[in-house]
Amino acid sequence: MAKTTAAAEKTAGNVRDTVSRVSEDVQTRVRGMSDEVRKGAERASAEIRRGYERASEVAREGYDDAAKTARQGYQRMRKDLGGLSDDVNAYVRDNPGKSVLIAAGAGFLLGLLFRFGDEE
Repeated sequence: MAKTTAAAEKTAGNVRDTVSRVSEDVQTRVRGMSDEVRKGAERASAEIRRGYERASEVAREGYDDAAKTARQGYQRMRKDLGGLSDDVNAYVRDNPGKSVLIAAGAGFLLGLLFRFGDEE
């Protein structure tokens, strides 16, 4: 019986050693995999950040271009309307009678349009 007990203890010791080695191996592999996962997540995060920064830059450039175009259009229209105003003022100064008749005719037509618009 002592031999059987000694053999059982030896087998149990061997099993404990084997389980311990397997457990350490599994833990090492899991740590390695978690490091790979962490590194992969860091790479993905960096890629996402670069993509966001590029998209932000493109949007900013598009906004700046649109704002510049709008400013240029506004300045051009302001200049054109300023010239038109000068032309109208000069025409009215040179032709006061015609100007009054044109203004009266335009007012009469607008009055008719608005009056007919109210009847509907």
